[in-house]
Amino acid sequence: MKIAILGAGALGCYYGARLAEAGHDVSFIARSACEPMREHGLRVSSVDGDIYLPQPRVCSKPEECGPVDLVIVGWKTCANDRFGEALPPLLHGETEVVTFQNGMGNAEAIAETVAPQRVFVGLCFVCCMMDRPAEIRHLEGGKIHFAPLVADEAGRRRCEFFAELMKQAKVDAEAFGHTEEILWTKLSWNIPFNGLCLAHGGISVRQLFAMPGEPERAQRIMDEVCRTAELRGFPLPMHLIDEQMRRTAVMGDFIPSSAVDYLRGRPVEYQAIWGSPLERARAVKADIPEWEKLAAEIRTRLHLA
Repeated sequence: MKIAILGAGALGCYYGARLAEAGHDVSFIARSACEPMREHGLRVSSVDGDIYLPQPRVCSKPEECGPVDLVIVGWKTCANDRFGEALPPLLHGETEVVTFQNGMGNAEAIAETVAPQRVFVGLCFVCCMMDRPAEIRHLEGGKIHFAPLVADEAGRRRCEFFAELMKQAKVDAEAFGHTEEILWTKLSWNIPFNGLCLAHGGISVRQLFAMPGEPERAQRIMDEVCRTAELRGFPLPMHLIDEQMRRTAVMGDFIPSSAVDYLRGRPVEYQAIWGSPLERARAVKADIPEWEKLAAEIRTRLHLA
């Protein structure tokens, strides 16, 4: 397949490298990493096997890439107002778009430019960091959950195709039928852990777990998110909270994406990860005092109204 990675940060480069290694024609649309990737190639140091692409196809803008079969959106949600200009040069009549972004509202934003039946969500349960431009460190995880924006049988079949595509690239993946069903699964981690590491000024998971009472606080927030998902009609697996806590406790020096953005002075994805989900929680009158308190702390940290 001809595939474009729109937003070649840590996540986009990791999955793009896996797809390129599997033999697909992958173009990386990058900004800061564009010249380093052209000069030095793309290196991925991974717990699942290292990858080196000596001459990846790198573009500084979508027009250099041209139409592809599949667009994978890896850029931060703060750039979503650029979909109207960035996506059209990548499209032909059958192009499909999968967002690998965090939070809620991204697929709907893409569907303002692309037909909704060709828009999909891919939730990535992965720890990876870009230590330097064109150098990716993959620490843990990698599984992807796919779901269609239009919840019908045709969309489900396409998600099964995407899952098989990723499995051939040595990435575990699974297809689901509804986007909100899978969104709450990842938000159950992102809201508490991404949020607390950000609220404390950009700390690592190791530092958070060393702070008295903070792991317990994260668990309480996670419980509120899970109860909200149930009220929304999408109950999550009973074992999820214990599994998320165990998985997070061994992430070590990993710094979640929003905390990294804060430390580097970049825009933080508040609305997608905390704002929009909060609106859906309030709509079903969920009891979420710990989550509300964390959101207020993040807004204070980011100087948001």
